[in-house]
Amino acid sequence: MTMTKKVKQSLYTFRREAFLFLLLFFTLLRQLPAELHGWNSAWYAMDYSLGFDSRLLVGSVLRLFYPGFLPAEAAYHFVFLSLLLLLFLLSLVLGYALRRLEGQNAEKGLLLVIALYLLSPGSPSYLWTSENMGRFDMYLLIASLAAIICCILFRSVWLQLILITVFGLAALSIHQAFMFLFFPLFFTLYLKAVMEAPPEKGKKPLPAIFAAAGMGGMAAAFLYFQLFSHIRISSCGELVSLLASRTNLPVNDVALNYEYFSSTTQSFTELVLNQPGERIRYGLVALLLLSPLAVLYGFLWMRILKAAERKYKPAYALLLLSHLCIVPAFLMAIDWGRWFGAFLTMQALQLVILAAKKDVPVLSALSSLADVFRRHPYMFFLAAVWTGSLHKFQATLLPDAPTFFYSLYELYRLIF
Repeated sequence: MTMTKKVKQSLYTFRREAFLFLLLFFTLLRQLPAELHGWNSAWYAMDYSLGFDSRLLVGSVLRLFYPGFLPAEAAYHFVFLSLLLLLFLLSLVLGYALRRLEGQNAEKGLLLVIALYLLSPGSPSYLWTSENMGRFDMYLLIASLAAIICCILFRSVWLQLILITVFGLAALSIHQAFMFLFFPLFFTLYLKAVMEAPPEKGKKPLPAIFAAAGMGGMAAAFLYFQLFSHIRISSCGELVSLLASRTNLPVNDVALNYEYFSSTTQSFTELVLNQPGERIRYGLVALLLLSPLAVLYGFLWMRILKAAERKYKPAYALLLLSHLCIVPAFLMAIDWGRWFGAFLTMQALQLVILAAKKDVPVLSALSSLADVFRRHPYMFFLAAVWTGSLHKFQATLLPDAPTFFYSLYELYRLIF
């Protein structure tokens, strides 16, 4: 009887996490692609025996279980299990934040943020669209969620700082794009850990120094992987032949050539400068279609900055400015859909982190959002219907953007 009561109590306590996981799990099953996207799949068969480079950590893990030959089915199952882990960790983080605010007005505001995030084109579902299935972005998000959970579980500031750094370096080893996509979440964790550290009279702020050193170490690792790392293979043909003997996954020689054997100038010219007008046009249309979320986050950050104490305003300004980390990704690579998806995820999770830490200005902003919802619920209903009706981001764009643009163009031609 006692065991039954404990189980019931646990189910009741973690009901939010269970509901979120089941919701995301059924969403995954409903639209799961049948195979990994071919552009990225070759990296699952690459490991550190080829050299010390970014993108080789995941393949090195798989190499432990499949040292001779990696079947495509095994790689697919690995990705599926990784997605399940991601959904589990995300459910824990979101559910914990809601549980921390239980009974407060801010809980309703946070619930609105989470609901609109999960309905948006940047919800976790963008990680398993046909063009994104198997992309390493999901492992970067897993590392980010693991760091968040560690900062929730452990009270020791020093342990938090060490684990944040470890997970950050691991994410960089998975893909150096981490610095553009999810580093703001780690910056938020660093900053909150330093702000929560007990002051020590007559001593230097050692946690702040360690946090700065950790971020500096991540920046150095990024520069190494981006500019100086390499693999010990002399040609793309040799690499393709080697991988063909290791796996029956699709091996895209174009992707491998651009990553390892083309000059930076050639890659930038042929990829980044290829049809930039189209990406800008559809990117602006995507911003227009996502304008309800822009209004939501704009409102919250105005309230956060207004509610922050004067001495802490610079810290919150830095948190807001950290979002600019995403800009180089748009300038250096063409996968704008992935960047938009990561940006929306980062926006939501940064607020979730601060809410879970019971950050006073954030709770004030979320309470204000709940008050707006109470007065104008129809606005949030329309925003939810609008964002929920959009497709999820593919690798390069929001699928609705071209349709919307050409519909407006045809309307223009019809009228004028």
